[in-house]
Amino acid sequence: MKLLCSLLFLFCTFPSLSAQNISDLENFEKAMRPGTVLTYDVNMGGKQYQFIATLKKAGSETAFDWKMTEPVNKSGTVNMSASAVKNADALFNYFTGGVSNLEKETSVFISQKVFDEVAANAEAMLKVNGAEDTATRMSNTISEFNFNLNGSLVAVPGWELEGGSEIRYKISVIESRRFPLIANMNLGWTINLSEIKEP
Repeated sequence: MKLLCSLLFLFCTFPSLSAQNISDLENFEKAMRPGTVLTYDVNMGGKQYQFIATLKKAGSETAFDWKMTEPVNKSGTVNMSASAVKNADALFNYFTGGVSNLEKETSVFISQKVFDEVAANAEAMLKVNGAEDTATRMSNTISEFNFNLNGSLVAVPGWELEGGSEIRYKISVIESRRFPLIANMNLGWTINLSEIKEP
């Protein structure tokens, strides 16, 4: 009965989604737990490498350990407070190493505030380059994202947010209020989610 109610809720919330999309989205949300590894392919200034984040916490507080492969070879930890997860309107994207404790920014995920603004208005104001940045109006287009989840290719519903003038920013987010994970970004450099693997 609980599963049926959950499926009915998803069909009502996402009427254009196929059963496969809903199943893939549910499997994605189940995978968002401590120990799960997120692998992204990065291209920055001609350097190509992987950004690998291992979740330590996922939910009202979020934290992950991260590392960058050759040729960058950096590592660290990001801790997002409950306030950041709920209310942040800025993204933390530049990793220098060590521990980063975020109160006004989120990283790898957008905040619930930004998610709710997009859900209600199909746009949001977002500081793309940190809390000190000027906010950019990001407009939404419905999309779908493919990546490997525990070895199987999935297709999950999402949003493609786009904004900016001189530089056109694109940020794609999985349409999950519980875990609004960034699937890919183009901010003059690119990062694309390639795999999620549970422990």
